[in-house]
Amino acid sequence: MILLFSGGIDSYVAYHYLNKPQTVYFDLGTPYSSKEIMVIQKLIPSTIIDYSLNLGSRQIGEKAYIPFRNLYLAMLAAKYDDTIVIAGVKDDDVSDKNEQIFQKFSYLLSELEDRPIQVMSPFWNMTKEEVIAWYLQRYTADNLLKTVSCYSQEDTIYCGRCPSCFRKWCALKANNIDLDFYNKPLMKEYYEKALAGNYIPERNKLIIKLVEEYL
Repeated sequence: MILLFSGGIDSYVAYHYLNKPQTVYFDLGTPYSSKEIMVIQKLIPSTIIDYSLNLGSRQIGEKAYIPFRNLYLAMLAAKYDDTIVIAGVKDDDVSDKNEQIFQKFSYLLSELEDRPIQVMSPFWNMTKEEVIAWYLQRYTADNLLKTVSCYSQEDTIYCGRCPSCFRKWCALKANNIDLDFYNKPLMKEYYEKALAGNYIPERNKLIIKLVEEYL
């Protein structure tokens, strides 16, 4: 298999969960690509760095949304292996990263390439909080704190203000690893969405609990 490693927590834990398969990183030319590469080369130096596609100009908004990002990544990864791992989790809220859409990716790529190709994640039955808990039962937290999921253009692996950092803050804090989060308006926005039931029940409950404790 080939594991797409972004430098983030989910793909870093997947590397250990799957017994350290070959990893690849696709540099999409985003404002945060350079810090992701820096982290990747420290955490998993054997990662292939692929520069074949630049999508940086297609990035939209504070969540750094790139339309069809995971479909592009799956298509590119098919040149490396027939089993493509993109580490999605149960509580992801992204249209192109869920179990059903990955099944459709698999069917499409298999039809186009005339060979069986599987796009999968090992974590569809686990929330981000549970993925981290699995890791912490076996390893120390040191390298988890070196992962990067930050979409800020600042030269930092954790800005503590962007949506991605809020997600990281929640999952780590739920596992008794304390970080600061500085963007209270954004925190309250997620809190209101959780109260309205916008996410799966586990994620709604976690956000409400943590934000009420923090504020």
